[in-house]
Amino acid sequence: MIFDIIENLNKYVSLNPKIGNGLEKLNEVEIDYNKRFDFDGGYLFFQEGTTTHIDKGTFEAHRNYIDIQIVMDGSEYVAWAPTAQLVVDVEYNAEKDVVRLEGSPKATMKINKGMAYICLPHDGHKALKYIDKATTYKKAVIKIEI
Repeated sequence: MIFDIIENLNKYVSLNPKIGNGLEKLNEVEIDYNKRFDFDGGYLFFQEGTTTHIDKGTFEAHRNYIDIQIVMDGSEYVAWAPTAQLVVDVEYNAEKDVVRLEGSPKATMKINKGMAYICLPHDGHKALKYIDKATTYKKAVIKIEI
């Protein structure tokens, strides 16, 4: 998993050139929480809500997409563990490109406004969490085809 600030996301285009298309689309659209925005090589959408406790829920991972999650307002914690060190809780759903996993985090990071993280297929991630007190968030999620 990669953690960085929003301004540095263009530096990761070498991981997958489609990242540039996603960032370009993000800069073109107006925030709409009810819409999916497609681009060459993936899609993006916006989320807003309130975080849930870090102990609740499962990790997730994806096979066909890289996740770029960008916190635009508020904050969240994200827990991380390598998928090889997690146990499958809900089998892989190809239509949704997600597997749900159980296990212990190997790292936990607070993501504040202006920060982003990139999840690769081997990154089990548990997002939208809090440790001490619930927070609100607004974020963009860019899905990049592998």
